[in-house]
Amino acid sequence: MDFFGKSESELVIDCSSSDLKVAVGRYNTKNRTIAIDKVGIIPLEGDAINDGAIADSFGIVMAVKHAIARLDIRNKSCILTTEGAFVHTRDLELPIVKKEQLKDMVKYEVIGQGSNRELSIDYIVYGTAIDEETNADKLKVRATAVPTDIIKEYREFLKNMDLTPVSLDVNPNAVRKLFSSGIINGNVSIVQSTLLLIELSSRTTTVTVLDHGFPVLSRRLQFGHSNIRQVADSIKRVQGNQQQSSLARRLNITTADADVSVPVEDIDVWNETVAETPALQSAVNAYFKSLVDAVSRTAQFSISKYRIDSISTCFLYGSGAGYKKIDKELSRQLGTQVEILKSLSSVTGPRDFELPQFVNCCGALIRED
Repeated sequence: MDFFGKSESELVIDCSSSDLKVAVGRYNTKNRTIAIDKVGIIPLEGDAINDGAIADSFGIVMAVKHAIARLDIRNKSCILTTEGAFVHTRDLELPIVKKEQLKDMVKYEVIGQGSNRELSIDYIVYGTAIDEETNADKLKVRATAVPTDIIKEYREFLKNMDLTPVSLDVNPNAVRKLFSSGIINGNVSIVQSTLLLIELSSRTTTVTVLDHGFPVLSRRLQFGHSNIRQVADSIKRVQGNQQQSSLARRLNITTADADVSVPVEDIDVWNETVAETPALQSAVNAYFKSLVDAVSRTAQFSISKYRIDSISTCFLYGSGAGYKKIDKELSRQLGTQVEILKSLSSVTGPRDFELPQFVNCCGALIRED
């Protein structure tokens, strides 16, 4: 959904959660690579962004302006990517017709869902199929629709930060573009594998089935890892005023810093470790129960419906990928290979760049004409 203009180096904002991410980078259309120059994470109040919708525009604008100044970001053109219940996606099989006719067909099919809001609709043609009854060729189309009033809100949001709106993307589309090819973690070929991509956010979890470089299914579920962090913070505050326990020592707690949030990377979610702390164990167990159920159901459904190969590896990204041993614990419970997404051959960044946090930003930098 282009607004206007393009530039060589662009600012991109992932505005899908209250841990807002900003990055500056460029996409090389010739060799299909992404070079990231600067990144930053802007923690906001928990309700500042609600399911992708901006609830506290003034507070977010001030926080982003401060972060842009701190990171010395001078780019004015900006791409924004987001996700929420307002994003509608449909897979269609339509006759092979001229481009304008296809556009009208897609619009008719999407609006036929009964939405009473004006929608902006984009689509891609990603393959062909044969009609079982007529034996005629058909186009496989993926259509994405976003209400125009949401787009206007985001445009005004960017303008309030003195930024030039360039393009609005949605996270599932950004992920599709980013993982169309390449090598993950130095040894897994995307186009030769069937993989699970799992985004672990504080309030949501997104499971994507990636079959040989195309996301055949993506499910966004309304649960996240925030409760684990909250419990760890509560324990830290209590332990800061008491003699140090094993958990307090493990989290490096002192009385002076007891009111500081526990970094995700300091929270060990391995089952044997959390057994020492019943409150944390309860939060971790509840989270993994939901996570394992969601992943298992999505995988089984995809294998059956789309007749794909068995899934070889699960890759974790998002803020929750930072928990200590989360890959090992999920692997133990699923009984399959689980890894943290650490690198992608098409993406380079500065020394402190952590790809799991900026997957959506990287994908949004890819502009398709």
